[in-house]
Amino acid sequence: MAEQKFNHLFSPLKVGHTVIRNRIEFAPGCYMLATGDGMVTREMISYYQSVAEGGAGIVTVGESPIDFKHAAGHRFQLNLGNPYVHAGLCQLGEAIHKNGAMASIEINHNGNQIITSGLPAISSSPRFTIREDRTAKAEGRRRRPVMEMTLSDIEDVIDGFVNAFATVQKAGFEMAMLHSGHGHLISQFISPYANHRDDNYGGNFENRLRFFDELLTAIRAKVGKNFIIETRVSGDELLEGGLHQEEMLEIMKRVQDRVDLCHVSAATLQDPLLTIYQMQPPYIEHGVNVHFAEFFKKNLDIPVTTVGAINDPVMANDIVATGKADVVAMIRAQLADHEFANKARKGEEEDIRPCIRCMTCIRWTGERAHPIRCSVNPLVGRESEYQYGYVQPPKKKRNVAIIGGGPAGMQAAITAAERGHEATIYEKDGVLGGTMILAATLPFKDDMRRYLKWLIRQVEKTPGVTVKLNTEATPELIKAENYDAIIVAGGSTPIIPKIPTEDPAKVVWVGDVDTGKVVPGQRIVMAGGGLSGLESALALAEQGKEVTVIDMIPESKFGAEGPRGGVYLNKNLGTNFITEVKLVRVTKEGAVIEDKNWRESVIPCDTVILALGVKARTELIEQFTGLAEDVIFIGDIRYPHNIFQAVHDGFHAGYRL
Repeated sequence: MAEQKFNHLFSPLKVGHTVIRNRIEFAPGCYMLATGDGMVTREMISYYQSVAEGGAGIVTVGESPIDFKHAAGHRFQLNLGNPYVHAGLCQLGEAIHKNGAMASIEINHNGNQIITSGLPAISSSPRFTIREDRTAKAEGRRRRPVMEMTLSDIEDVIDGFVNAFATVQKAGFEMAMLHSGHGHLISQFISPYANHRDDNYGGNFENRLRFFDELLTAIRAKVGKNFIIETRVSGDELLEGGLHQEEMLEIMKRVQDRVDLCHVSAATLQDPLLTIYQMQPPYIEHGVNVHFAEFFKKNLDIPVTTVGAINDPVMANDIVATGKADVVAMIRAQLADHEFANKARKGEEEDIRPCIRCMTCIRWTGERAHPIRCSVNPLVGRESEYQYGYVQPPKKKRNVAIIGGGPAGMQAAITAAERGHEATIYEKDGVLGGTMILAATLPFKDDMRRYLKWLIRQVEKTPGVTVKLNTEATPELIKAENYDAIIVAGGSTPIIPKIPTEDPAKVVWVGDVDTGKVVPGQRIVMAGGGLSGLESALALAEQGKEVTVIDMIPESKFGAEGPRGGVYLNKNLGTNFITEVKLVRVTKEGAVIEDKNWRESVIPCDTVILALGVKARTELIEQFTGLAEDVIFIGDIRYPHNIFQAVHDGFHAGYRL
């Protein structure tokens, strides 16, 4: 039975005066589904309701500031300082409760982090973040001012937190998370890195603790003993001069009498390079922060939550079973599949759609202020549109040809068949996957390999989908079958320009290197700072190769459409970056590059690897146009991009029929 297989993960837990149905928490994150003035929307309610329906024990609404004056760090989040938010909060909590989950909400003040009100930031001390310093220099502007909080400011902020907790409690939430980590305001008081005050709220340990201590006392006095308070902390800020685990543990020991659950994350937003330990890219091991939670659990008297790249029920169950934590918080795993908990409970873990840790959800919300989206789950952020009947079943069943068995074609087939159509995939190779096979090749791309296997399994088990491998779809073949609709997901081919070279064997394509068809030399020049170039460079650097990455773009745009951390981790391994140059030729000595002032120089190397992107197979557009009532072009053939576009194109094409 599934309950026996994951019995630790699905055992109830008593927290404070309440019993939670299992040990899975939907962790807080940016969602960008509120209104511009911080009110609840139908899309937001549907989003959290769907997660609650998926079976999590706790559903935590993402970061919500105590006001929009100084506390807000993002757009389109809830404004807990606005009294008119109450009605929407009631509906939001009700949507979570009615599906059996505990409704919680993360309450925060960003302090010296980026704010949106246009006013100066306030903090324990007038110190800029490393993030703001670097961003201001890159943008050629002055750093945003940071004001040291007066004693009156401290009183006002404590009152703001107390009122925010009272607001969510009045709206029916029986739990809330106090954000005390990640370099936000509370941690700006307790961390020696950020707090340089010389009064009773700064300096020594006791003074740095004072704000947190007084805040928790005031909150507990307001909400009473039965309201559950979870506090999120950074087990270690991982920053020189910052807060480390021994001191953070001592802080939690001092306040645990007013806290019901300690949520242990890591790192700080004061340095943006450390975000890879808060929001882990695929290059970081799964469960990277569990050891911090284990340390706290051994030394505290209250339950402990762990978080950080945990996206399968086997690992989650083992964490609870071995006593490393009492609760496992996940967000991206449950974005990739809202039914994560239900499927795990039923023993259907192979049907859980894996998160590929591509960081799309974070890039869309935190960097672009777009409504939340997921590369592999097209329904995320669109739950109200697709769950409540806005998309009607097809008026008639259609016979659909899908040309190409990559991610776009497979998703199109699944979606079309789920709506009641018959879908036939034509794949010229002997396996499904297309260019995704190459994308999943490198050692650290295990998440992508898991997703590819999942996608193929879903194609194989979805009624109404037929797969024809080793079959190239020609216009004559498709026309003879008389299909009602054709979806062309013909993919792309690599861009391999003819580079003048004295030694042709010295210049190779990145795909041949990643798959092991070509073994490069010790000294490598990687031409291309996009995702494929950065990831290949990282894999080679991990093998001890000497790698230099070159591109015509500035370093700030290297790997911009992929997971974070590629540049940072490459640099840690010694990879060199030369920006705003182009490769002009290759000699026996090495790669000749030209900068924007037309000056040439030579980078000595043994191998030049071309990672210059791909181009659409546009010839297919003309070949298949007009061969059916509807001909739809999706994925790379429409616009060579990434897995997000491929999957979403496939999904929308399946629904358009």
